[in-house]
Amino acid sequence: MTALDSPTVETAESSTRQWCRAISGALLSALSVILSCYLLVAALLAFVVSTAADAEFVPAGVLLAAIPGWLAAFQVPLLITGAPLSALPLLPTLLCALLVSRASRRVARRNRLRKPEQALPVILVMSLSHAVFGTVLAIALAGTQVPVQARPWQAFCCCGLVAACAATLGLADRCGMLYQLWQYVPSDAWRAVRKGLLGTAAVIGTGAAVCGAAVLLALPRLYERSVELAGIGDAAGAVLLALLYLPNTILGCWAFVTGTGVSFGASVSTPFRAATDALPPELPVFAVVPPAGLPNWTPVVFLLPAALGVLLGHSCRNLAERSRDRQHLVLLAVLVTTLAVSVPAVLSGGRFGGEYGPVSLRPLLLSATTFVWLAVPALVTSRLVGRRDTDLVDDADLSSGSGTDAWLVESDSKTGEDPAAEQPAAENERFPEEEQAEEGEQAEEGEEIGESAADDPGASSGPWVPEQREDQWEGFPRQEGELLEAEGEGAREHATAAPEFSGDTFAAPASDFPEWDHDEFSEPITELSSQQSG
Repeated sequence: MTALDSPTVETAESSTRQWCRAISGALLSALSVILSCYLLVAALLAFVVSTAADAEFVPAGVLLAAIPGWLAAFQVPLLITGAPLSALPLLPTLLCALLVSRASRRVARRNRLRKPEQALPVILVMSLSHAVFGTVLAIALAGTQVPVQARPWQAFCCCGLVAACAATLGLADRCGMLYQLWQYVPSDAWRAVRKGLLGTAAVIGTGAAVCGAAVLLALPRLYERSVELAGIGDAAGAVLLALLYLPNTILGCWAFVTGTGVSFGASVSTPFRAATDALPPELPVFAVVPPAGLPNWTPVVFLLPAALGVLLGHSCRNLAERSRDRQHLVLLAVLVTTLAVSVPAVLSGGRFGGEYGPVSLRPLLLSATTFVWLAVPALVTSRLVGRRDTDLVDDADLSSGSGTDAWLVESDSKTGEDPAAEQPAAENERFPEEEQAEEGEQAEEGEEIGESAADDPGASSGPWVPEQREDQWEGFPRQEGELLEAEGEGAREHATAAPEFSGDTFAAPASDFPEWDHDEFSEPITELSSQQSG
């Protein structure tokens, strides 16, 4: 078989063997990701225990405590002495999802998986391996006397779902899933989705900016909470805990900006009111929450989502030419941003256990307010800044025309010709201005020759010949035969180099052109020369 021949069935790899290779590679990658996440959690716990004031560092205890930490990283609800702990940090979840996504993409690249159906074994192995491992850890915790427990079915569902979503995101581009969607989704919709993702990044940036401003305003309260702790180790642990809850805090700041606020049991923190009675005082991170007695300028934060909506509408001003289509695409972009905010808002809520009530970002209300805050300014801005419908030229208007212009586009029913087409001019009517200009130039030349003859009577009556050099005519044919031969060769070369016309182009043969009559033009030239000499 040559290199140009297509491979046969025998030379191509069978699907069963390809599935086996993908499953084995995905299993090894899943085990490496599980071990990496577990060691990362153990390292964080070892740092906290080693820096704590009255804590004794025991390696076995750290490894045992890393089990519920690994489950919490995959958003598995825990039970601490019977009290539910479901408000879990999102930063470890994002890191674990990133590891799973990169591992899945690496498996697809090594095994050359490029089709959507080839990604199925990798996703199944990644999700099932994490689900089974989480279930085993939950069962292992139930067999010990540790105060932290987890339900096996919740561990199976949460670990498997997080791993499956991360693996799907990692393989979406590599295995052609996005290409399959691209074939059924219009290009304008894809641009709107991209604008929605940019809007999501802007929402995260706005929440981070508000969070930074809240930290600066709450520095005195943060210092008071830190002083109440036992030592530097406890303060380091509190700072680490605050970093782990940083995505939750950013989403809470965005909820505060939109007006929905964050509820802590019976307490609600909004730009209009704040009640902090149910907050745990031992955690310095809750010092960022505004205290009771908010300043009068707090409602100014409503300008932030409105400005964000204006920027989103300005970026969507050129998505479509017609205003109606552009408004639909703007709504699609806002919907993408709203969904990207609502999903982590659901995961951010939960209970802290004990006497403190559940923490909730109120996802339904947050979704509605986010959509309204972004959609209304975006629609108005895209309507005002974008291209108007009156600027577009409608083909139907051009084809209809007015009564006076209709004859320009309609053909003559009798002759079958277009009356609006330009008719060829007659021979004596072509370029009259150019002929007059040539006659004027000839008259001026005759006057100049007459003046020069009057000024210089001794001049020769013949035409003026420039002074010649000896080497001027070198290389030119000196005899009449050589000149005729050179002219014949040039004519043959011109005939061979002439382009060939095809299709509708008509090439007239040489015989159709009239022959050159030398006697017809010799008499006027003789008369003109005699007049000049006279």
